[in-house]
Amino acid sequence: MGLFDIFTNKKTLDTVLPPNFNTAQQIAIQRGIVTWQGGNQQAFVRDGYQANDIVYSIIKLITDKAKLAPFHVYRVVDEVSSKRYKALMKQPDKITNWQEVAELHTKAYEMYTGDARLNELLKYPNEEDTFADLVEQYCGFKLMIGNTFLYAKLIESGNNQSKPYELFALPAQYMAIIADIEVFPPVRLGYQLYYGKMWSFDAKEILHDKYFNPSWTVTGNQLYGQSPLLAASRTLTRSNEAKTAAVSAFQNGGPAGVLFMKDQRFDPASGGQQAQALKTSIAQKGGAENFNSIAVSAYEVDWKQIGLSPVELNIIESEKWDMKALCNIYGVPSQLLNDSDNKTYNNQLEGEKALTLRCAIPLLDSLRDNLNRKLHTDWGYKGTDIYVDYDIKVYQELESNKSEQVNWLDKAWWIPPAQKNEIMGIKTPSYVPNEEMEKLYIPSSLQPTDQFQPLTLPNDQTL
Repeated sequence: MGLFDIFTNKKTLDTVLPPNFNTAQQIAIQRGIVTWQGGNQQAFVRDGYQANDIVYSIIKLITDKAKLAPFHVYRVVDEVSSKRYKALMKQPDKITNWQEVAELHTKAYEMYTGDARLNELLKYPNEEDTFADLVEQYCGFKLMIGNTFLYAKLIESGNNQSKPYELFALPAQYMAIIADIEVFPPVRLGYQLYYGKMWSFDAKEILHDKYFNPSWTVTGNQLYGQSPLLAASRTLTRSNEAKTAAVSAFQNGGPAGVLFMKDQRFDPASGGQQAQALKTSIAQKGGAENFNSIAVSAYEVDWKQIGLSPVELNIIESEKWDMKALCNIYGVPSQLLNDSDNKTYNNQLEGEKALTLRCAIPLLDSLRDNLNRKLHTDWGYKGTDIYVDYDIKVYQELESNKSEQVNWLDKAWWIPPAQKNEIMGIKTPSYVPNEEMEKLYIPSSLQPTDQFQPLTLPNDQTL
């Protein structure tokens, strides 16, 4: 059934223009069914990701980290452990023992290879992309636009009806939501893509993920997510304008000013010609490509600056503050963007860990949860114990500091060697007897105070 088949119960087609509505953003609105996307979503892509090196670097850092994690198909084998695992992953920055989390995941789920199509989909979602590519697009659009849309091609008949066989990330800046807003809460009826021509999709074909948007309107603006760049719009504008001003200043050889002839009586007949000749000479020798070229004048001239230099505009310092502000909005540690004020080896390591915990994992969790939601509602796996998840173990920075762990375990005499190996994730060699690995080795320096015996020295001296 096509999208427009959904509209057959609507008798009239009207054009509805909310107050102060930009007609350029108007997309065929049917009474009670809205297809309006508030905000200039294309500007977030153009002026943010494509035109600003800071935004580009931030988003690339996050997406590169997120796409490292492979996705697999699992079956739920322990519901209690599954619920506990999900609860722990809601606050990844609070987790102190990731080994325990990995063990809990192993207890809750087992790898499932019984569905070859779904397993293949999580490797190659379509003929053009790997699943890592899809994750990058999914996260990138959400970080830029505040919305991300996955389109699933579904099997139309047979035993595998409604199951997906291809997945695509659609350009979020050109997407519109079709919703009936005459009911509460609004009901999503479908989606439209305006790119060259209009493409229509049923609601069940689209996985829509978004950030929270508090801007509720009668036209259903709340159905779209808010882009982080909307909150950063002033910072982004300032950053772009500062870059433009700096480039312009360097291209023009410095700030604007007035060049005038010194101690010369102005001659109305020839003054204009003289000024034009001098202007032409300067123009031919100006610009970055003519750096250090010499312009010749027959008169003594002077210069009066009427603009500010990049230094006077404090552009370099402003760039630092803009970088930190944009990093704060996205939760990215600034030291990962070569912040000279906060760049040490330890800070770099902590920054990598924070990037994974605060940026990558929340996006991966959202993708995982939405994939499972669609699989068990619209995509043919309702009532099954199929569970899609990513492998957290690829992020080695989440592991505890090995040296600290070794030192602690070395002092923990009450833990047998076999258990210490298990904690460290080390397999006991086959040639070591099991009984030896279960013994407790108490340091000789440790003994109860009630059994303390003074050490006797020669000549009856004691300690």
